[in-house]
Amino acid sequence: MRIHTLKYRVTRAFMALLILIGLVAASFWTSKQATIFAQTSPLPAADRYSLRDVETTQKVAALTFDISWGTVMPPKVLSIISRDHVPVTIFVSGPWASQHPDIVKAYAAAGAEVESHGWAHVNYSGLSNAGIAENLMKANAAIEKITGKRATFVRPPNGDFNSRTIMASRAVGYTTVTWGTDSLDWMNPGVPTIIRRVTTRIHPGDIILMHASDTCKQTDIALPTILQDLKAKGYKLVTLKQLLTYGKPIYRG
Repeated sequence: MRIHTLKYRVTRAFMALLILIGLVAASFWTSKQATIFAQTSPLPAADRYSLRDVETTQKVAALTFDISWGTVMPPKVLSIISRDHVPVTIFVSGPWASQHPDIVKAYAAAGAEVESHGWAHVNYSGLSNAGIAENLMKANAAIEKITGKRATFVRPPNGDFNSRTIMASRAVGYTTVTWGTDSLDWMNPGVPTIIRRVTTRIHPGDIILMHASDTCKQTDIALPTILQDLKAKGYKLVTLKQLLTYGKPIYRG
């Protein structure tokens, strides 16, 4: 009788041990799977991609210009948008803005929204988070000193970004913006090419990339025809901040 009782107790203890081992293993597997899922689960689009468009059916778009060099092309573009009363958004580099505050002020006075193109013209993916923050805040100090307003959008040099740079920029108050339509004016491909790319690729909620630096030799020649054609197509041009009032921002690769 005692032998049977002992066997029963040993069997029950052994079964309890197996159950305990099973529970520990299940807990470990669940924790591991959760970790793997967290690592592989895709980040929200706003954490992975730049702002490129706005979701809307209305014929509205933001015409934007990057400016980093020179004193010849910036006034030419300013003259055209001032004459035609076109609200635009300019992304200026900190050093250029510091050297030419009067041009920046003239754009702002003409109704342009002034945003950041950073300080050093380098790929942000090659900078640390601290380096990105320093780059942006140094540029902002220059912009805010001139305009009295803090920039809230950044177009990273060369359109370079990844999820880390996007979140590092956001940590200091900046939304990363690239474009929906690239005019390729920075390549000086010929006036007809610049015009054709913008007028055939524009879409509701579009963000158009152009440049007003001296390295771009054809922008001012193409711009009047672009403005005329977009008007004929029924498009209304607005600043970037105004564009975001028309619909949901689209972050995409």
